[in-house]
Amino acid sequence: MSSSPSILSVLQQTCRALLAIRGDESTISLATQVALRYDALEDAERRVFLYWLVDELSPDPDALERAVAAYGAAPGPETAQRLGEAAEAPRQALFRAINTAPGGTAAVMRMRADCLVAMRNDPALRVVDHDSAHLLGSWFNRGFLELQSIDWQTPAAVLEKLIEYEAVHQIDGWDDLHRRLAADRRCFGFFHPALPGEPLIFIEIALTHGLAGSIQDLLNQAPPADGVDPDVDTAIFYSITNCQAGLTGIPLGSMLIKQVTEELQTELPQLGTFSTLSPIPGYHRWVDTTGGRLSPELQRLVLQGDDPIDDGARNAVLGSCAHYLLHAKRRVQPADPVARFHLRNGARVERINWAGDRSTKGRAESYGMLVNYMYDPDQLADNHISYVNDFVVAHSPAVAQLTEK
Repeated sequence: MSSSPSILSVLQQTCRALLAIRGDESTISLATQVALRYDALEDAERRVFLYWLVDELSPDPDALERAVAAYGAAPGPETAQRLGEAAEAPRQALFRAINTAPGGTAAVMRMRADCLVAMRNDPALRVVDHDSAHLLGSWFNRGFLELQSIDWQTPAAVLEKLIEYEAVHQIDGWDDLHRRLAADRRCFGFFHPALPGEPLIFIEIALTHGLAGSIQDLLNQAPPADGVDPDVDTAIFYSITNCQAGLTGIPLGSMLIKQVTEELQTELPQLGTFSTLSPIPGYHRWVDTTGGRLSPELQRLVLQGDDPIDDGARNAVLGSCAHYLLHAKRRVQPADPVARFHLRNGARVERINWAGDRSTKGRAESYGMLVNYMYDPDQLADNHISYVNDFVVAHSPAVAQLTEK
C-alpha cells in the first residue's frame, strides 16, 4: 500500500503547476496553496525546499549560453533582452506568482527569512536570497510605503506590536509605551498595503533642548503637563526597529529617517537639530579582541560600573571609543554596524556620551557609552557621497580631539 505524498512533494508539484499555467484565477488559487503548504512544512523540510529552488529553478545553462553567444554575435537591444530573460531564474517568476495570492507578499518574506537563517551555514542559498531580496526591494520601494504617525489613538493591535518588536530599548508594558507616545514624543512607522496593520519599521523620537546623552534620563523623564514645549529645538531619534526579518537589507531605515525629518520640520519649524542617540554594539567586542588601548583593570571597572572612575580613566575610555568609531575597520568600512548605517545616510559622529546607557545590556555592548549621530540637512548629501566613494567617517572636532587624549 503506497503512502500519501508528503506536504513537501505536493508543494513542489504545486510550484511546477503554478509556473506552467496562465490565467489570473488559477494563478491566485495555486499561489494560495503554495503559501499554505510552505507554512505547513517543518523547519528541516523548509530547508529542503529552499535547496530545491536552487537545484530545480535556476537558469537553464544551455539557454543562457546560447543567449550569451547570440548577444556576442549581434549586440543590441533585442539580444540583450533575450540574454536578460535567459539569466533570470525561474524562481523569480515563482515568487512573483506567489505574490498574487492573498497574503502572498508575507509568504515570500517568510521564505526569505528562513533562507537568511539557513544560508548562515551554506552560501549556496545566497542565490535564493538575492532573487527574493531583489523582488522585495521593488515591492517595498518608497512609492508603495505608507508613513503613519503612531500615537495613543492608534489601534491597540498595532501598539501591541510596537511592544513586541522593539529591539533597541525594551518597552516595559503599556505604561512605558504611553510615556513614549506622550506630547513631547513622536513615533512614526512605515506600513504597506499588502500587510495591513503590520509595521515594517518604526522610529521613536524625543523632542528636547539640545542633544540627549543618557537613554535612561530620556526614558524616565516626566511627561510635560501642557503639551509640547514651544522652545524645543532638537529631535532625538533614539530607537529604530526593523520589524520584519524577511526585509533585512531592504533600505527602509534611511528612507524613514529622511521622511520623518521632513515631517518634523513641517510640524515644528523651530527644530534646528536632528540627531540620534545610538548604541555602539561592536565596541566591547573590539576591545576584547584588540585591547582597545584599555588596561584589563580599567575594562573591569567600567564594565562593573560600581566603583568611581577618575577623569583620566574616563578620558581613556572615551578616547578608545572615539578611535573605534573613527578608525576601526571591517574590511574598508567602519567596524560598527550602527555607524555604517548612519554614516551611509550622511550623518556625522557628533558626540560620545559617557554612561549613556547604564543598563546591563549597555555595559555589555559598549561599556555604557552611546553616540550621537548628527543629521545636518545641509551636509547630508556631501557626507553621503564622501562615505560611499571613499568611506570617509564624517565627525565633529570634539570627537577627533578625544582620540588625542
